[in-house]
Amino acid sequence: MSGPPDPNVREQLPAAFEDRYGVQLDYIGGRGSEIAAKLQAERQAGIYSQDVFVGGAETMANVYYKSGWLASLKDMLPAETLAPDNWVRAGSPWVDPDESHILKLSEYVLMPYALNTDELAPSDAPTWKDLLDPSLRGKFVMDDPRVSGGAIYTATMLYEQLGEDFVRDLYVGQEPTFMTDARQEVDALAQGKFAVAMGTNQSDIDAATTDGLPVEVVSPEGGPLAVTSGFGLLAVADRAPHPNAAKLLASWLACSEGNAAWNEAYGTLSARSDVELEVDLPEYQHVDPDAEYFDTNSWGFLTGDKQRVQALLTTMLEGK
Repeated sequence: MSGPPDPNVREQLPAAFEDRYGVQLDYIGGRGSEIAAKLQAERQAGIYSQDVFVGGAETMANVYYKSGWLASLKDMLPAETLAPDNWVRAGSPWVDPDESHILKLSEYVLMPYALNTDELAPSDAPTWKDLLDPSLRGKFVMDDPRVSGGAIYTATMLYEQLGEDFVRDLYVGQEPTFMTDARQEVDALAQGKFAVAMGTNQSDIDAATTDGLPVEVVSPEGGPLAVTSGFGLLAVADRAPHPNAAKLLASWLACSEGNAAWNEAYGTLSARSDVELEVDLPEYQHVDPDAEYFDTNSWGFLTGDKQRVQALLTTMLEGK
C-alpha cells in the first residue's frame, strides 16, 4: 500500500491491519507525485509492485485514473459497505464519474481563513467580503495558489462562488504576501507580522491554537465553505500483485473498523457516518450533512476548473 509520508500512518495502520487479519502490510509513504513517477517507471518496465493506493484527489484523478491504472473497487466491496446511509453526505462516496474506482475515506471542511486575534478580532471579519476592507491591505499571508497545494482549492471556490472581481480584489488588490512554506506562514501570523492567513496548513494552525498562540480560525457567516478528503481517497491497482490481499485491505479500509483506523492515524474526519473517532478535531472541520459545500473532489474541479483558475491567478499575479 502507498500513502502519505505520515509517521503515525506508517506505524499504526500496518499494525492494526496485521492485528486484525494476521496479514503483513508493507506501507510505502511518499508525496503523490513521487509515488506516481515511481509507478510510471515500474509499469513501463513491466513491474507491478503496489496493490492499494491511498492519496490525494489530483494524483488519483489526473494520473492513476487517467492512465487506466485502477481496478473496479466497487466490484470488490460488500454492498452493505456502500449503503448511502453509511456516509455523512448520504449518497455516493465516489469521486470518479464511473462511481467505481476512487472512494472517499475521509471528508472534512477545508479551513477558510485564520486571524491573529491580537491584530483582528473574528467579529471584525466575519465574512469573506469583510476581507476586502481597505484597512487590511498588505496584512495577508497566503500560501501561493500558483503552485500545487490546498491554496488553489480556496481560490477556485471563491472564483466559482463570489466571482472573478472578488478574486482579483482579494489576491491582487489586498496586496498579500505569498509564501510556499506552511510553517513559516503560520509562524508569521502568530508573531503578528500579518493579521490574516489563507491557504495555510490546517495542522500547523491547529497546533498554534493548541499552544495558546493568538490564532483563530473563522468560519465565515453565510459561507461559502469547501469540503475535501485531503489524502483520504482509496483505490486499488488494476494489476495488483496480491489481488486477494488487496481486496481484503480495501474492504477493511472502506468499512467502519478500518476507516476508523485510517482516520485516527492520519488525524482526519471520516466520510462514513458510523465512525466515531477518539482524536479531537476542531469543530470547523466537521461536515454538516444538510449543508451545501463547494466540493473539491468533484470531477469538474479536479480535471478542469482548478487548472483554469490557477492559470487565471498566474496571469493576475504576474510579476508578484
